[in-house]
Amino acid sequence: MIDVFGLAIPMCANVNPHTQAAIRVSTGNFENADGSPNTQYQTVFVDIEVQAVSSADLKQIENINQQEDMRSVYLFGAAKALNRPLQIGGDILTFYGSDWLIAQQLEEWGNGEWSKVLVVRQLPSTS
Repeated sequence: MIDVFGLAIPMCANVNPHTQAAIRVSTGNFENADGSPNTQYQTVFVDIEVQAVSSADLKQIENINQQEDMRSVYLFGAAKALNRPLQIGGDILTFYGSDWLIAQQLEEWGNGEWSKVLVVRQLPSTS
């Protein structure tokens, strides 16, 4: 199989340099003593390609009128949006000084070799 992402990355980097990000991959939940959920994460550092959300992506997610700060992100590997029935996902990328929740997986190639995800900027933590 041809590694299209691997071939495209060096060419894209000339126009839009890569951004280093930390991805916190959800490894599951446990319940606190008060009954509230507590998500556990494993942190991995990755290079990502950040782009504005295209009109085609907005149509796909049907959020044209949303006032959220969203980006499309390409990254090596698989990243998952929250899927409550399967109890997976809720992964968080950290770049540009903010946490970005993976709201939707837009595309995935190969066997989790690389992904295109939609991320939404999160409010800063108050703790």
